[in-house]
Amino acid sequence: MSERFSPDEFVKQLGEAFDSGHDMIFIPTGGSMRPMLGGVSDSVTLSPKRGRLCKYDVALYKRPQTGQLVLHRMIGFDDQGGYIFSGDGQYFREYGIADEDILAVMTAFTHNGKEHKVGETGYRLYSRLIPLSKKPLRLTAGVYHKFFRR
Repeated sequence: MSERFSPDEFVKQLGEAFDSGHDMIFIPTGGSMRPMLGGVSDSVTLSPKRGRLCKYDVALYKRPQTGQLVLHRMIGFDDQGGYIFSGDGQYFREYGIADEDILAVMTAFTHNGKEHKVGETGYRLYSRLIPLSKKPLRLTAGVYHKFFRR
């Protein structure tokens, strides 16, 4: 059965699942993680965060300014030690996400009916190549905004 929850109710359900020793599976909405996620049959398995995130981990976090829940890939650290996140289908980055903002990490996902674990070789290769593919897009967008969006 599929249910929609408010962000606060979702966080409560997530905490209850983790407290009882279970992971949580949910269907993400939006297209920021395309091409990996975004289909109506795609789902994500979330597990509790254990320590600091590693580069390329996909995490569910709560934006400190808005309280919005976001599932994106961690792509680095900022100068203050905060995380830098970006969706696979986006070229912009989100800075300053702290450890206390992280609610869970993705440990598996289902795409087009096939389940994948984050430790699989194909996924690990994908997770390292997708940030590289965005560099030309970021450069193009930067040039466009500099010259045409004044």
